[in-house]
Amino acid sequence: MTARALILSSGDELPSRERIWGTGGWIPPEQREALDWLTLLRMLGWESSVAGSQAELEPASVNGLRWVILGCDPDSLAEDTVALLERWLLEEPILIVGRAPSRDAPLARLVGAARGPDPIAGGEIRWLGPGHGQAWQCRRPLEGTGLEVEGDAAVWATLAGRPLIAGRRVGRGAVAALGFHPSQARDTDGAATALLRQLLTSAAVGPVAWFDLEGSLVLRMDDPGGAQNVFSRSWSYPKLEEAAWRAIGADLAERKGRISLAYVAGWVDDGDPKRGVLKVSGSVPERAPGRIHPSPCVVYEDLAGHAPGTVHDYTSEFRGIQALRRAGLAEVELHGYTHLHPDRAAWAGAGDRYEAKGWYREFGHRAAAALASIPISEHPLALGIAALRRHFGVNLTTLVPPGDEWTNEVLASALDLGLQLVDSYYLAIRHQDRFCWTTHVCAPYLDLADSSWFDAGLPVVGYFHDREPALEGVGWLTEWLDRWQTAGARRLLDFRELASTVGRHLHVENRQGGMQLRITSDGAPRPVRPIPVSVRVPDGRLPSRLSVSFEGRDLSLEVEPLQREVGRVWLPLDSES
Repeated sequence: MTARALILSSGDELPSRERIWGTGGWIPPEQREALDWLTLLRMLGWESSVAGSQAELEPASVNGLRWVILGCDPDSLAEDTVALLERWLLEEPILIVGRAPSRDAPLARLVGAARGPDPIAGGEIRWLGPGHGQAWQCRRPLEGTGLEVEGDAAVWATLAGRPLIAGRRVGRGAVAALGFHPSQARDTDGAATALLRQLLTSAAVGPVAWFDLEGSLVLRMDDPGGAQNVFSRSWSYPKLEEAAWRAIGADLAERKGRISLAYVAGWVDDGDPKRGVLKVSGSVPERAPGRIHPSPCVVYEDLAGHAPGTVHDYTSEFRGIQALRRAGLAEVELHGYTHLHPDRAAWAGAGDRYEAKGWYREFGHRAAAALASIPISEHPLALGIAALRRHFGVNLTTLVPPGDEWTNEVLASALDLGLQLVDSYYLAIRHQDRFCWTTHVCAPYLDLADSSWFDAGLPVVGYFHDREPALEGVGWLTEWLDRWQTAGARRLLDFRELASTVGRHLHVENRQGGMQLRITSDGAPRPVRPIPVSVRVPDGRLPSRLSVSFEGRDLSLEVEPLQREVGRVWLPLDSES
C-alpha cells in the first residue's frame, strides 16, 4: 500500500465493483460517511485507499500510513480488529479517527472514550487539542452524542463547553473519538468540516502538509457555443460578443481571477431557412435538419424565431474567449457536444422541439437509449472533446452535464476519456478509475453569495450562464463577484486550476538533512498558477525553507510563517525557480 490514508467503510457503502461512488444528489449522511471522508482527504491532498470490510485490514501494509479513518459503525469493530489497530499504533505514527463507540464495545478500551448517555447541542466549538487553539461559532446549533472520557484520554474539542472530541496517544500514534456523526454535522454547519480539518492536520503525528483551498471560489459559466439559446423558447437570448468578453476579462484581471467556460462546440441546425439565416465560416451552407456545424464558425440571424432581428455571432464570441485564454483568465471545459438530445433527427422532427426542455438534455435518462447504441468513438463526449481540442488546442479536465442530467454510464465514458472532474450542484473527483461525488463542494448560483459557503474551508463553485451578462450586462457579473469577495472569496479559480491541485498527492518525509515535501500526480494537468500548500511541524521549529520534489524538480522553497507550527509554500510553475 502506498496510500497515506486508509478508510474503513461499511460493506455496502462503497462497492468495489462500481466505478461511480455517490449519486451527484443528496444522500442521507448515514449512507455516505466513508465517501465524505474519502473526498475530504482527497481535497486535502492525501492519497487514500478504502477497505470495504474488516477482513481487508489484515493484509494491509502500514508502512507510510499516516491516517486510518473508521468510516463505519464503531460498535461493529470486532475485538481482533481493535487489536490490529492497536498494534498499528504501537508500530507507526498513525492517527486513527472515528465515531465514539458505546461503553461496552471493544473500541472503547482503545480510544478511552465512549458515547455519552445524553445528547448535546450548541453553537460554539472550541479546539483544545494538539497545535494552536481554534474556535468556531456555528450558524445553526450542532448536535452530538457527547462523550464520556476516561483514563489518559483528553478532551480535544468541546461543543458549548462539553466534550465533543477526545483523543489519546497510543505507542507511536494517536486515536481520536468523535462525539458526533461527521456527515450529519457537515450537513448542519460548515464549521463541523473545519473542525475535522483541524483534527486531521493538528493531531497528526509528525509533520504534515495539505492544500490550502480556503476562500477559493471556482467560477463556472455555462452555455457559450450552444444553439439552445436560439431554438429553446424559454431560454432565448443573444450571444455575448467581443466587447462584452473584453469587459469580463478586464474585471477578472483586476481580481487576478480565472473562469471556466462550459462550452458547446457543436451547433445543431434545425434546417429551417424561414426561421433564420445561417452562415458558417462566412458562407451559407446547405440547410439540413440535425446537421452539426462548428460553433466557433457560426453566425445566425433570427428571421421568424423567438427573437426576430437578433444576430447570434458565435465567431465574435469565439474571438472574445480566445482573448481571455491568451491572457490567462479563462479556459474552456466540456458542456456536452451539442447540448441537444443525441437523436437529432428525432429533435428536428418533433412538434415540441422549440418548447420541451427534454430535447436540450444531451446525457439524461431520456437520452440513454440513443447513447447506448453509439460506439465510444462517436459518443458525444468523445466528439465534444475532439472538437474542443481542435478549436482551442486544449486537453479538458471537467465535464459539466447539460441541464444537470446524466447517467452513470455517461460518467463511466468520461472516465475512459480521461476527464478529472464532473460538476453539477456537487463535484465528482476522479479517484483512480472511478468518480467520487463529494458533498463538501457545492455549486450555488452566482447570485447566492454568502459567507456561509466558505465556513468549511473548502472550495465553492459559483456558476451562472452566459444568459445573465447577455441580458443584464457585464455589470451583473461585477456586482456578484464584488459580493462574493466581500463574503470571503480570496481566490477566483477555474476547474483546470482545481484539477491541477486535487489531482496531486502530498507526502511529507523525514530524510537526512531535514524534512522533504514530495508531490505526486494522479493524472493532474500542469498547474496554471502556483499552488499554495500549508505545512505543519508539530513540537518543532518551522523551517525557513523547505526541500520540495515537484514535477521532476528538486526545489528549495521559502516557507511563509502563518502560526507557530504552521507555514505555507507556493508550488511554482515550470518556468519559475
